[in-house]
Amino acid sequence: MAVVDPAIAQRVLALRADASERDARHRRVHDVRTNKLQSLQPGSMPDMWPEPIVANTIDTTAHQLAENLAPLPSINCATGVTTTDKAKKFVAKKTKIAYSYVIDSQLKARMPQGCDWYITYGLLPMVVEPDFKEGKPRIRFDDPVGSYPEFDRWGNVVSYTKVRREKAHKIAAKFPDLAEQIYGRDQMGRRATSQDAVLEMVYFCDKDTYVLFMPERQNLVLSQTVNTFGKVPVAVAVKPSLDDQDRGQFDQVIYPHLARARMAMLGLEATNQTVRAPLALPMDVQKIPFGDNAIIRTNNPEKIQFVAPDHPVAAFQQEQMLADEVMRGARTPASATGDVKASIITGQGVDALNGSYDIQIATGQVILGHALEQALMLAFEMDEKFWPKAVKTVTGVINGTPFQQTYSPGKDIAGDYRVSVTYGFASGMNPNQALVFLLQLRGDQLVPRDFVQRQLPMDIDVTALQAQIDNEQVTDALKQGVFAMLSSIGLMAQQGMDPTQILRNSARIIELREKGLPIHEAILKTFEAPPSPPSSGAGGPGAPGAPSGQEGPGALMGQSVTTGAPMGVAPGQAQMGPGGRPPLQDLLAGLTSGGQPALTANVRRRIPA
Repeated sequence: MAVVDPAIAQRVLALRADASERDARHRRVHDVRTNKLQSLQPGSMPDMWPEPIVANTIDTTAHQLAENLAPLPSINCATGVTTTDKAKKFVAKKTKIAYSYVIDSQLKARMPQGCDWYITYGLLPMVVEPDFKEGKPRIRFDDPVGSYPEFDRWGNVVSYTKVRREKAHKIAAKFPDLAEQIYGRDQMGRRATSQDAVLEMVYFCDKDTYVLFMPERQNLVLSQTVNTFGKVPVAVAVKPSLDDQDRGQFDQVIYPHLARARMAMLGLEATNQTVRAPLALPMDVQKIPFGDNAIIRTNNPEKIQFVAPDHPVAAFQQEQMLADEVMRGARTPASATGDVKASIITGQGVDALNGSYDIQIATGQVILGHALEQALMLAFEMDEKFWPKAVKTVTGVINGTPFQQTYSPGKDIAGDYRVSVTYGFASGMNPNQALVFLLQLRGDQLVPRDFVQRQLPMDIDVTALQAQIDNEQVTDALKQGVFAMLSSIGLMAQQGMDPTQILRNSARIIELREKGLPIHEAILKTFEAPPSPPSSGAGGPGAPGAPSGQEGPGALMGQSVTTGAPMGVAPGQAQMGPGGRPPLQDLLAGLTSGGQPALTANVRRRIPA
């Protein structure tokens, strides 16, 4: 029977002993979030009410924070200023590879659970594992309960231990050759453990080895292999704390929540006592009728009353105070959930209430983003080390745009594992404020367009996005040329020329577009030049009868030679009314003195210069 190295067993024991206080906090907050208050305060709940009758503020707050933290950040593999097309293509390819790791690992769907663990327990391990069947690395979030990461003084993970508990028959099914040792034998030769008994398994990893063993079976080794990766493939997001203990968001509000649940139960009992209070009657009452419209005959009706207990008002005030303490300790204002108890509240007041909440979100994004950066760097290195010469094709969707990319890790990663994960420099700001701020920076030419695109709070392929924008602008320019040509029809008719060919070409463009042909192909096909006739030497710009005028050779009277539009029509306005004077709606974005976005709409009429 193979047993684990004693040095590893002692190391694991030391880690678990050092984190015993932390493990106790994890159990407490887990029991509170699952409403198992009897395990913390036995006898606090009556048999008829086994669970609290108040809302679990800790659980709802954890879900609220996790949902705000869950959106994935933007990923960018640019290592510096990229100016050449070759560098931009290299960055775009690496960025798509990084997104493929995220997509294949299904992190978008698992982020809410991971953020919930991070908020509740104060840490979130991200484990990078090689999937040899699919030939790619995968990232998964590990439950912090029973996790023991070990760090060096620079914050790098030097070992990772995970304790799992599972039923004996499931462990034996995974390791059938060790079933007898897993169940164990007593002195009579019978099985010492039933199939449903829960046993512990310890997974340990450092830069040299992976090992899975069972402490309850004399450190029986279930599996062991050499770590050919040479690193601990784990990145850990850790909440800031005063000491070296991992502390979650709700460790300090557990007992105020228990007290509130107890006060609510006492209030329910007090209400029950009031409803079932005894009836006091004068001595001359001989019969006590019950039911609707019952009549009690007595000479002293003023003495008939229920003897209800006197409940102090301070008890109800105490319950409200405890509820406020739970919200304050969880650092979640009531306005974050829409529960603002005020008849009139200004926007400035709501912002003041949400200030600390926004800071929590921004801080959590920084820490989770840094850990995800480390995990992606490990994934890049693992991909290159295990499959250096493989040719892979990855697919996915970035900002609603599907992509397909073929790459070879040894060639396209080439030892460059750097990656940037950001939630935008305006992280924590109101989305309207962030957008206005970016537009103002761009409008004053303080930042380039590429910077603004990379700071958007969404996952986009900046290179592909800019290429699409360029295509749209060129398409718009083609349309402007067609509109300018149509605007000159009136001038052609006035000078005795036949504009029907222009009308036929325009109708031809519409016909081709209805058949699904792109606009640029429709224009090219419509205006395809016919074969040139042999030159006779006559005609030309200087020939008699050739149009002449200020506008230059070939221009109609009153028509611009540069744009083909009537004189006085500015470029880009050929499709508009005479003189290019259409009503324009401008959205003027700005910020108020209080830092809030001010969005107003004005209608103006302009005459082009």
